[in-house]
Amino acid sequence: MIKANNSTVTGMDKKSAVWKRSTWFTVVEIEVNSHCNKRCVYCPVSMLPPLTVPKFMPDEIFERVIEELVRIDYQGLISYHFYNEPLIRRDLEQLVKQVTNRLPHAYQFLYTNGDFLTEDRYHSLIESGVNHLMISSHDNKYVPSRPHQTVQYPKELVLSNRAGMMPSIATVDKPLQQPCFAPSDNFIVTVTGDLVLCCDDAKRTNLMGNIMNSSIEEIWFSRKYQEMRKHLEAGDRTVLPLCRKCNSSEFFKKGENYQVHIIEE
Repeated sequence: MIKANNSTVTGMDKKSAVWKRSTWFTVVEIEVNSHCNKRCVYCPVSMLPPLTVPKFMPDEIFERVIEELVRIDYQGLISYHFYNEPLIRRDLEQLVKQVTNRLPHAYQFLYTNGDFLTEDRYHSLIESGVNHLMISSHDNKYVPSRPHQTVQYPKELVLSNRAGMMPSIATVDKPLQQPCFAPSDNFIVTVTGDLVLCCDDAKRTNLMGNIMNSSIEEIWFSRKYQEMRKHLEAGDRTVLPLCRKCNSSEFFKKGENYQVHIIEE
């Protein structure tokens, strides 16, 4: 048995207690803060009312996430966003250093709109342990060339309708009959410690658990989570209203998304 915060994990969870790419998530997204300084017309942030969650992730939640990842020897990607701009956190480098020290085999992938990215900030992030920066220049502002950096200008952005929230991007008359491995690849922890099913769930409506109440095994291998993944991997997008309206085909195969290809390049 494995015990974590007064919880007990047995059976398949015990066999899977060490991270393996085939059975675990390959991307962890940690919402270290909940706000963004932009209101892009193709993003749900431009439409949603003000959030009623904390502006910054409390230290105890961040530390709990890292502790759980250390315990399973996680070696995949880690990023610091959901629908937020992570550089709003002036102490982001301290969080990055914690991950660098405690999860040395993880790959830290930072998404930012670049508005707060000065040369000094770039170097401090790299020195702290960020492996690669993905800069989305939403205003088409020039971004100087740097190592360990990819820049996307508006014409290069891969847009989706965010599970139907952005009908100006696309609408879906009937659910796509196409596999989706987003919930099989991504482990998304919000600023409150909640686990959302998908990166397109901007309203935070489909929660799989809370990292402060359960171990990673209990959440990831829960019957609810496994059933969702089973349906979506088989191409059944009728499983949730969120999925029925989604036009995304990005996560068509486990481990296959644009982040991986950027790293490989």
